[in-house]
Amino acid sequence: MLLEVVIVFGLGGIVLLNGFMDASAAVYTGFTCLGITLILCPILAGMLTKTLISKFNWNTFWSGGISALAATLLGGGLGLAAMFVMVMVAEITRGA
Repeated sequence: MLLEVVIVFGLGGIVLLNGFMDASAAVYTGFTCLGITLILCPILAGMLTKTLISKFNWNTFWSGGISALAATLLGGGLGLAAMFVMVMVAEITRGA
């Protein structure tokens, strides 16, 4: 689920930057942010799963599902932030 969310936000960022002449720096910056999202969210989901199982004595099925949902929501928020970063970098480089 997380990979699909990141791909949608990446393609959305490219569509947002369609009108800019030289948006390569913005695209590189946005995809770097999305790459960090793809690395960070599964690590946090794994930590959350272990915490829910060990500290709160949850079932592995429920803890895995809640962790996957939390990672997807976090990835969506970070993907949205990456799109804003893309647009801001494109605006900054256009003015320079």
